[in-house]
Amino acid sequence: MNDNNRKTSELGQTEDVSRTFRPRKHYRNQGIGFLLFFVTVGIASVYAMWVDTPPDRRMYLMVFVGLFWSFWAGGSLWMLLAYKYESLTIREETVIQQGVLFSKELDLSRIKQVRWKLIQGGGITLLSLTDKMKIYLDNFEREERLWLIHYFQHRLSESVQEGWELFCHRIAVPLQEYNPDVVQTPAPDEVLLTRKRWDWYLIPTILIFTVGATLATWKFQLPNLLVGPVIPLVLWLMLRYSTPKRGMVSKRISSQTYLKSMLIFEAWWLSVGLIGYGLFQLIVLPAPWNLVAGYSLAGAWFLGLLWKAHRVDCLKNKQDQTDVKLSLQKWEVDSGGSD
Repeated sequence: MNDNNRKTSELGQTEDVSRTFRPRKHYRNQGIGFLLFFVTVGIASVYAMWVDTPPDRRMYLMVFVGLFWSFWAGGSLWMLLAYKYESLTIREETVIQQGVLFSKELDLSRIKQVRWKLIQGGGITLLSLTDKMKIYLDNFEREERLWLIHYFQHRLSESVQEGWELFCHRIAVPLQEYNPDVVQTPAPDEVLLTRKRWDWYLIPTILIFTVGATLATWKFQLPNLLVGPVIPLVLWLMLRYSTPKRGMVSKRISSQTYLKSMLIFEAWWLSVGLIGYGLFQLIVLPAPWNLVAGYSLAGAWFLGLLWKAHRVDCLKNKQDQTDVKLSLQKWEVDSGGSD
């Protein structure tokens, strides 16, 4: 067990604890990026409504589109407020969660159930008879996440912990074994994902989408088709800046049947969405039915994507069951055993 993990384990088992956690800077940077993106797209969309929409419907559509993008910009602004005001404090046997507007306190003795969540970065839900507290671990730095995992996993009875086995395998052990200062060496069935790799994959895709959208706009005189490159652009930015500077090791797609299935479906489903979007632009519907139909079809498209993701996640859970015991043993060894 390395020094960082030993220190984290000891802190998680200390009797008298007093520590405060605040969102990491990455959370703030995401909020700024999303805010700039949604404000820019919102202004461009409102301007497009002003230029392309007949005068009798112009104000209605401008207000609708403006409110739609304002909602997303408001969510980004909330992220910045959360970065400034939110905190999580562990004080002896009390957990204090300070939000932007309200705060919650929960004594460990009152907790009747702990749910370990397999969301991005991991999550912990604490439940008493009357209160509920959600902790999103991805908001904090790596060492802080490990500290919190150790703390709740050792302080609370195993009988009240739900989903710990899969959480340990997918979140806790990889987090504990990851060393950001060391360039990892991939195994034969693994690959080192770097920011440069994402550049090679997605920048040509963005250029192809840009050229295609420009030609389609010129051919069909539909400026709305210029939003085509936005999808791969957002995907590139998300993947690039969620990847550590030194890269991260991941299983090859060929060794993960569930992931291969998901990627094939996503490519096919994205093609269906783009073709459907292009065909929809050729259909003339009066307002507001054009908006109702457009957003309904978009909602159905996203539901199809979520359904497939759920199916793949269920398949992954079944495959992970064979490796859970090994991960539990690694966790106990590296953390010095449970209390």
